[in-house]
Amino acid sequence: MDPSAFFYTSCTRGDGWPALTRFHADLEYRLRAQEGYGVSGALGAAANPGTAPGGAITRAGVMIALYSPGYFQDRGCGLEWAVVQSRMRHHARAGGGQVPGCLIPVCWKPVADSMIPDAVRRSESFPGPGAFDWLREQGLESLVSSQAPGADERYYGFVEQLAKSILAAGRAGLEPLDADEADGTVPAFGSPYGAPGPVPPGPVQPVRRAPDQPSPRHENPAGEPRSVAISYVGADQAWADWMGEVLSDGGRSVRQRRWRVGRETLSQAVARARDAADRVVVVFSRNYFDAGDTAPTDWEAAFTPPASDPSWLVAVQIDAAPRPVLVRGVEVLALPGAGPDQAERLRDEVRATADARRRDPAGGAR
Repeated sequence: MDPSAFFYTSCTRGDGWPALTRFHADLEYRLRAQEGYGVSGALGAAANPGTAPGGAITRAGVMIALYSPGYFQDRGCGLEWAVVQSRMRHHARAGGGQVPGCLIPVCWKPVADSMIPDAVRRSESFPGPGAFDWLREQGLESLVSSQAPGADERYYGFVEQLAKSILAAGRAGLEPLDADEADGTVPAFGSPYGAPGPVPPGPVQPVRRAPDQPSPRHENPAGEPRSVAISYVGADQAWADWMGEVLSDGGRSVRQRRWRVGRETLSQAVARARDAADRVVVVFSRNYFDAGDTAPTDWEAAFTPPASDPSWLVAVQIDAAPRPVLVRGVEVLALPGAGPDQAERLRDEVRATADARRRDPAGGAR
């Protein structure tokens, strides 16, 4: 199995982005602990229902399907399911035998029997390994988010068990599916009106204010950062431009600092942004995480706040890509879109760093 596409997590963004990201990252970490840092997974949640599947789903050795009522209504998820089923049929016809373990359905949110599509119900892969049946009553999401005593132990036990199943199924060696054939695959389920993911950023929409409410250009209390640098990679230029417009509307000076991949390290790129402004907005994304040849420890070094200024960083994540293991503790603002509400959330987050600094000038954590 190609270590660069070890497993694929099929899911829909509407089922809870933070919990989905945590689960995928925990599973990836567990597999890397056993197989090495060369192993990686891909987190699904297609941006648009019914779009052609990305390369990862045509190459990954195993697909984890985090199913829910919303999952079975999402045409993009139905397409991913159908692509993996097609690869499994090709494997059987080529003499490799049946390999239902290469598609592992896991109940993310409980689903009524009447909502399970016929194509899924007839599948040899559903309802999945008997060891996972207990999840059908409460769903994995409730366990991921639970604060109950013993929940963490049970959750990590499940992750370890699932990692073993992935490793065992990966030995089947599913062949990649040709891109043209993948594009022509008919989704196994889902509505063409399934919920889309975050939309690309467009022009900044003005925030409506009451006639007597002051403009944000005049809202710059003492201590609020007057300059902001945006650290990003070139593939996310549109997002950097949008964030620049949003933050400039608050009366601040904004400087873009693109990570010059190949010419500087991550730490150098972040340091250059920090030297340019009071605060740094970092655009976290799959593009950012995949850029450069960055070691795990480099991520920690770049984003560990100094005691003299713990609030320099505003990390904003624009997609569902799992963060590198050593920066999973960094607090992030997740932006599922680029509308007026999201613009205001971004402004509020930058203001909040200043509020934290004023509350704890000695440099305590936020």
